[in-house]
Amino acid sequence: MAALAWRGGAGILLAALLAPIPGSPVLAATVPDLYEAVQPLGTSQDAAFVEALKTVAVRVSGQRDAPARLGAALNSPRQYVQRFGQTADGLLQVRFDDVSIDRLLTRAGLPIWGHERPGILVLLDIEADEAVRNRIAGVARERGLPLKWPVMDAQLQLTDEPSLLRQAAARYGANATLRGRAQGGMVHWTLLSADGEVDTRGGWDEGVHLAADTFARVFAVSGSALDSVTVEVSGIAGLDAYASTLNYLEGMTLVRSVALEQVTGDTMRFRLMVRGNASTLRRAIALDDKLVPQGTQASASAASLAFRYRP
Repeated sequence: MAALAWRGGAGILLAALLAPIPGSPVLAATVPDLYEAVQPLGTSQDAAFVEALKTVAVRVSGQRDAPARLGAALNSPRQYVQRFGQTADGLLQVRFDDVSIDRLLTRAGLPIWGHERPGILVLLDIEADEAVRNRIAGVARERGLPLKWPVMDAQLQLTDEPSLLRQAAARYGANATLRGRAQGGMVHWTLLSADGEVDTRGGWDEGVHLAADTFARVFAVSGSALDSVTVEVSGIAGLDAYASTLNYLEGMTLVRSVALEQVTGDTMRFRLMVRGNASTLRRAIALDDKLVPQGTQASASAASLAFRYRP
């Protein structure tokens, strides 16, 4: 196990910077089960279907108040169900139809947050037992956030140095770090991402809620509003690179259609119809290392983005 270095009496998390493999790519995690929920049967199966619909509405919209905005849909949740069954533990497992849920959320004035979600590296300044980690992981599943844990057995002492935390996230292929410090019976949570730093205080659940609420404001967009965005990608040297780029763009949840408009040398210009706008698309692409931004891209209003293909 790597030793901790000390500065000014505070532990610096060098161990997290040493693992896993150096140079791990930063990749947005694709969450496949956004529209699925597992619920205890409780007093009745009907009540369990209602709770399952509430869970999925929060996860897909990114809004904790989503259930209160569903109205009469909560009276007939089965109409949105694609399939259901019981687990080996006797829990109700429900898969909702994604198209129907998206329409429901749109009618309710709620946004839609796609399958591509930022990976979060969780760092704690205490040695959390399995029960605590399971609780945090359970809340993350409810909110649709993929978590990464440092490969450490000993207690972690956290640094407040943003550059070291960003390095730690990059080493784990994460997009942000979520730090938890125990303070007087509560936990002080700090989320550090490319957009800056936000924090809150509360119990073990609050860190995940902070991250989900913060990223939902960035990535959850209206399902009814479409915008046209031009995307130029250079460095496309052959058919394999073209196919890889096209498949990547078409596979993004935000993207509704992709059309190739122009080819100039190794640069291709695509016309995309997207949920949200150019700024939302740029942020979603930035979660991965597959396309490298070119230029400042300071103006999203121009609805034009430039990238370079990364083999």
